[in-house]
Amino acid sequence: MSEFIMCSLASKTFALNFVEVEEVMNAKKGTPLPFSESWHEGMVTIRGNVFTILNLRKKLLLPASGESSEDKMILLSRAKIALLVDQVEDTASALDSQLKSNEEEWQRELFPTVLEHQGALVPVIDMDAFLASTKTN
Repeated sequence: MSEFIMCSLASKTFALNFVEVEEVMNAKKGTPLPFSESWHEGMVTIRGNVFTILNLRKKLLLPASGESSEDKMILLSRAKIALLVDQVEDTASALDSQLKSNEEEWQRELFPTVLEHQGALVPVIDMDAFLASTKTN
C-alpha cells in the first residue's frame, strides 16, 4: 500500500508519493539566481537549511497564474528542494497493483503511472525522472 499527497496546478491534480515528502508549508519568496531556468524560483532558507525552489507549474509548461496566499511548497525528503504548487488538496492510498500505466503520452516521462482518486485518474510524479530533468539531484 502506498500513500500519496494530492496537489493542484492549473486546475489539474497530480500525486506525489508520501515517501518523497518531508513537509508541506505555505510558499515563501526565494532569492533569485541569475542565469537560472524560468522554473527555478530561487533559493530559500528554512530552519537553517537552504532549499532550491522549483515551480512545478512552470516546469510542466502549464498556464501561468499569479501568486496566491494558497500557494504551497512541498519540501522533498531526499533533496533540499521545495516544489511550488498551487494547493495541496488531499491524500490517497492505493495498492501498487491499483496503479495503472499513464495513457497520456505527453505525461509519461515524468508521470508514468496514474491512480484513481474520487472517480478521476491522477498522474503520479516519478521523482527520479523529475529530479533528473531538473539536474538538481
